Amino acid sequence: MIRVLSALVLLMSFTFAGAGFGLEGSTKGFPKPLVEVENLVNEEGKPTKLSDFKGKVVILYFGFTSCKHVCPTVTAALKQASEKLKEKGLAGKYQIILVTVDPSDTPDRLKEYKKTRVLDEFVFLTGKLEDLRKVWDAYGIEVKEKIMEMDHGGHIMKHKMISHTPVRTLIIDKNGVMVEEWLGIYLPVDKIAKDIEELIKD
Repeated sequence: MIRVLSALVLLMSFTFAGAGFGLEGSTKGFPKPLVEVENLVNEEGKPTKLSDFKGKVVILYFGFTSCKHVCPTVTAALKQASEKLKEKGLAGKYQIILVTVDPSDTPDRLKEYKKTRVLDEFVFLTGKLEDLRKVWDAYGIEVKEKIMEMDHGGHIMKHKMISHTPVRTLIIDKNGVMVEEWLGIYLPVDKIAKDIEELIKD
């Protein structure tokens, strides 16, 4: 009986997460419990879990530092959303987190990436391939790597190419519940900022 009541309370907490307002992103299949990350470190080399940020609204997405188009586009949109939130005095109440899809993204590389692009509200996570792959699989991210040969003025050079699908940005509420997602490269900055603001105040 106690187990049944506990399960009912848990279900109700998911059902009413964010019920005070309408989220702008895709809520199909949401809310759902958070999938924790294990054995990852941040850009400072410090072991980091998503649960470390409970009490804040978390914006979670996937990418890598040498990405030329998709990742910078998503990152730029999230940075713009962050600026809007800071203008409203909400700095420190949310956390943007990128999990890399490239194991060669070392903490030092991530730290430099964060510094040069002035991404103060971002945390970057990396780790060993086997640990990263567990996270990718848990969040339904398919990562493919291939070597492409390109002609540079008569010199053939090999380049590592990484693709990761789908391109998804997840929003996690202050209680550690995933409440919505945004799919695609071009994110609606105002709508995302609004949702995060409402979740902070909820």
